[in-house]
Amino acid sequence: MNTFRFRLLLGLTVLTTVAVAAFGVFVHLTAADAVRADIDRLVQDRAFMLSKATYAGNPQLQPWMESFLESDKQRLFVQLYGIEGNLIAKSANLADPLPLSEAARRSVETSHAGHTETVTRKDGELVRLATVPVSFYRDGRQQITGFAQCAVLVRDREARLRTLRQWLVIGGVATVAAVWLVALLLLNHWLRTVDAASESAHLIGAQGRLRERLFVPPQDDELARLARTFNELLDRLEAAHTTQQRFLADASHELRTPLTVLRGEIEVALRRERTGEDYREVLQSAREEIERLSKLTENLLALARADAGEGVAAREQVDLSALCQEVARKLAGLSGLAGVTITVSAPTPAVVHGDSVALERVLANLVENALRYSPRGEGVTLTVATESGAAVVRVRDTGPGIPAEHLPHLFERFYRVDKARSREFGGAGLGLSIVEALVTAHGGKVSVASEVGQGTEFCVRLPESGRG
Repeated sequence: MNTFRFRLLLGLTVLTTVAVAAFGVFVHLTAADAVRADIDRLVQDRAFMLSKATYAGNPQLQPWMESFLESDKQRLFVQLYGIEGNLIAKSANLADPLPLSEAARRSVETSHAGHTETVTRKDGELVRLATVPVSFYRDGRQQITGFAQCAVLVRDREARLRTLRQWLVIGGVATVAAVWLVALLLLNHWLRTVDAASESAHLIGAQGRLRERLFVPPQDDELARLARTFNELLDRLEAAHTTQQRFLADASHELRTPLTVLRGEIEVALRRERTGEDYREVLQSAREEIERLSKLTENLLALARADAGEGVAAREQVDLSALCQEVARKLAGLSGLAGVTITVSAPTPAVVHGDSVALERVLANLVENALRYSPRGEGVTLTVATESGAAVVRVRDTGPGIPAEHLPHLFERFYRVDKARSREFGGAGLGLSIVEALVTAHGGKVSVASEVGQGTEFCVRLPESGRG
């Protein structure tokens, strides 16, 4: 009873019932007013005809007038009163005369027009009674000589309304039933596609068949949009799953290599007695592998935090110009060993709102990469500028450059252009992935441009402070 089909069908049924009931009430009220107005007009017209059919000064009811007024057919009661209130004549279907009320008499004598009211017969029946004057003109003045009356039973009028109510109820119930049946058929047809999509989604989730997709209906716009949206979600899930599998495989490989080296060197050292110098060499090699493991672990942790939305620990005003100077100072030792100079061109401040530690790591990773791949005697240039509301940092080297086929994959995790040389420097292919993750967390973008033999330039673009 809590299914979507039942709730939708119930809601549609209730809404239709309320609408039909409101329409029925409106029709009934309108029809009741119309019927009452028609009845009043009927008795007034017949009374007026009766008043005009009498002789001036001697009002009397002619027998043929009953036939003309169709009193039996119309279930009308007609009668004539004299000016003194005495009954002159009445129709044969009227057993007891209807009273001439003082209100009707005063109204007619005052206005010389008809008066309509509801009165009670002696048998307790309610009748709608119209009274009009019987008059003639004498000396230019209208003189009333009597009162012509015509009446109809109220229950006859109500019988019409009762019949109308019955038809409205029958029609309303039939309409609600028809709407309910049509809605049920349409819902079963529409939800058949949803049930099929649900079953497909269940199979995809239960069996892990991420390559399969839901069927997209050709005509049902809403259902087709839902299926397309779910398929897009599956695309993202498949891409994330593939990336995760590759990440786990690459991480396992990167972790296994230094561990294998450590284990091998230790096992070789323990096979026989060695000199202190031999043990020193083994320990020094082990320290290098441990440092590589530590750096890899830190990079993996940084990526995990970025994926969890924790890449930006705190936000503050950060001047990228000053930060570039600080990075150049900290990496001066490394640049000296590599024989590569670091030049910073930051003529004006470029302030952004972000995490200074994370942004320093971004710049340090880019500069370290540039130092590694720059020939001795060359230089690495850091340029800071503001362009169209953004703070831009460019890190350029004069190294061998990167072939065009590698550029789209540079920011993928564990991707290395020169795997042998990267391992020589202790790299695991995570530096640029961390750069992209941290820059994205700051609402910015990072791009790369390179020409073989001309060098490589990385561009970091971040929104200026106060502009998003």
